[in-house]
Amino acid sequence: MCGVVSIVYSGNIKRLGKEASSLLKKLEYRGYDSTGGAFVKKDGTIVLRKKVGAPSRVIEELEMTKQSGYKFIGQVRWATYGVVNDINAQPHEVDCFVQMVGAHNGNISNNLRLKEFLVENGHDVVSDNDGEVVVHLIEHFYYAL
Repeated sequence: MCGVVSIVYSGNIKRLGKEASSLLKKLEYRGYDSTGGAFVKKDGTIVLRKKVGAPSRVIEELEMTKQSGYKFIGQVRWATYGVVNDINAQPHEVDCFVQMVGAHNGNISNNLRLKEFLVENGHDVVSDNDGEVVVHLIEHFYYAL
């Protein structure tokens, strides 16, 4: 199982990292192979932290509790598509046409065909994870609007 969590405030807050870390730790019981989180600041800056390992370890190693911002999205991943490594950990940040970050929970069975479509249309897909494909697809069609 995977778990995805998110927090949104109206403005930047210093304690966002502490709150986000607490949520990620609560998902550890679901099983994990990697832990990650993205902190978004009002100026659009995205700080992405992700690594192979349990939330209780990764949060401390990546100093996630020290992060601030107004939005957070995080995931505790249990591998489906892609080997267990830091690149396949979620969330994924993309910036081929529009900068965005996201994570997903589930399996995208036509992941490889969608990846081919994205690469043919100018996307730089760097992982073997279906979560990155989802974020690129959103980016692709959002940009087309």
